[in-house]
Amino acid sequence: MKMVNYKKKLFGKEIEIIIWDTKENLANNIIEEAYIEGLRLQKIFNFFDEKSTLSLLNKKRKLKVPVEFLEVLNKSLEMCKKTNGLYDISLGKQFLQRKKALNITKVECSYKDIRINSNEVELLHTDVLIDLGSIAKGYITDKMIDFLKSQGIVSGLIDARGDIRIFGKYNNIIEVQHPRDKNKSICAIKLKNSGVATSGDYNQYHENFDNCHIINKKDYISVTAIAPNLTEADLFATSIFVTPKEDIDKILTNKKVKLLCIDKNLKIEKYNKFDEVIYQE
Repeated sequence: MKMVNYKKKLFGKEIEIIIWDTKENLANNIIEEAYIEGLRLQKIFNFFDEKSTLSLLNKKRKLKVPVEFLEVLNKSLEMCKKTNGLYDISLGKQFLQRKKALNITKVECSYKDIRINSNEVELLHTDVLIDLGSIAKGYITDKMIDFLKSQGIVSGLIDARGDIRIFGKYNNIIEVQHPRDKNKSICAIKLKNSGVATSGDYNQYHENFDNCHIINKKDYISVTAIAPNLTEADLFATSIFVTPKEDIDKILTNKKVKLLCIDKNLKIEKYNKFDEVIYQE
């Protein structure tokens, strides 16, 4: 099989786009267009870009937003409700404090303080600062793949800094990183037409793992989610990461989402037949 490999900066670092069985000149042109679409969407959701739609909403408190923003916001709010606020996109202030290694201060807001009226979003509490980092990367990646498919690309993948979406006729073997030893893997998984994302406390933290970038960490140190697309994989990986073990069955109603969860004692728990995707040579 012929492969075309393309690396570009997106989401703050480098992503990799691979497609198979397409002539190189054609592949390069289509991939470049898909990358431009990724940049356009990033401009909507970038928490750190003061000119992004998200930043303008957080600043102005009331804003008419594009359809892509509404789609992601509604999906996020559905999960906020499903987890009874354990997963909460309104806690951007606390996320920023953790990012800057500051003490986490209490906020009085919740996702319930976000109001949608047609294409207008309003933030009803002064503490609300929306952060969509738990889902936007997956959504943008899925949209880039939708574009590739619309241009006739049959098989490929996008590695969005460790969160991966695969489509087409080929299986891909992916290593799941050990959460306490970056030189080891917990297992390898064999995927086809799926998205896979991991939320963990080990890549972004301050001084110790308990001060990781994800607010409201619970029982797990790593959660890997496999879903039909990367939007769902991203969303479930983060949501389960902040959900106590005893409540997971209430959240994991989507039987197409498979989970590999690792607790602080390195005990592994699997959900929805995760064993079926484990690769054994």
